[in-house]
Amino acid sequence: MDLHLIENIVCIADEKSITRAAEKRFVTQSALNQQLQKLEEELGTPLFIRMRGNWQPTAAGEAYLAAARKMLALKKDAYARIADEAEKNSRRLTVGLIPERGVEMFTAVYPAFHRAFPHMRVEPVECHVTAMQRMIGDGQLDLGLATLSAAQMDENEYHLMAEEEIYLAVPAEHPLAAGGSADPARAPETELGRFADEAFVRIYQRSTLFALTEALFERAGFTPRVLFSTASNLSKYRIVSLGLGCALLPAVYAASDGSVVYFRLPERPRWQITLCSRKGAYLSRAEREYLKLCREYWHAWLRQ
Repeated sequence: MDLHLIENIVCIADEKSITRAAEKRFVTQSALNQQLQKLEEELGTPLFIRMRGNWQPTAAGEAYLAAARKMLALKKDAYARIADEAEKNSRRLTVGLIPERGVEMFTAVYPAFHRAFPHMRVEPVECHVTAMQRMIGDGQLDLGLATLSAAQMDENEYHLMAEEEIYLAVPAEHPLAAGGSADPARAPETELGRFADEAFVRIYQRSTLFALTEALFERAGFTPRVLFSTASNLSKYRIVSLGLGCALLPAVYAASDGSVVYFRLPERPRWQITLCSRKGAYLSRAEREYLKLCREYWHAWLRQ
């Protein structure tokens, strides 16, 4: 079986374009098109619906791709085991990073990882969690930092780094801020319903935090008046610090600078900070080292 051909076909599906796939695989478009046509003739059915810039797999294509990805995952695991046995560390490691905290964590752990594996080529990829879950399952990423609730975990494997509480953040000068704490660790409890008439900065819908926070508003019995939605928790914090609105904020962004006060909610809402890997995947020595460094990073954060 020609794994090179399989990799080319999977690349067409990932890129949704034979032109982009040819560029990525360093082959000519005509050569790749001939490979695909020969395979389709052998199978007796087309594998893709050809649409300009947006190729989609047919039902037969989906079946082929599912099997192809399993074969490539087996190849990756076998190569990783062999590299470990040969004590080689010149492989590639692809890691998914959620915006903001993922980049911050990566830059903190990379120096130590580079010292341990100086010849390892690391490729960080910024993406949101749902895309990361799919890319890890498909073998496009080796590991990924994911923040999500237990209900949002799929068939991938999740290595717990830390649990993070979600706080209600209120401008320090707000009339309802009385009794709140500038130190989130000392935040008193309050009912979210007290703030039903206030403006909120909301996380965007693609975030795994969205479902968690929307459930809190629903439980509190009101739909928030939204200033705007954003992908950035740091932006949420800054808007609150400027006195323009309130926000539900993960602990890592709950700075103690006096401009914001915090309350705990009765539900003690929290989500999990995890490193995600493909289910059943062999973790190489390099991947295990990266996992260890990330866990140390988050344990240090918990001790702060």
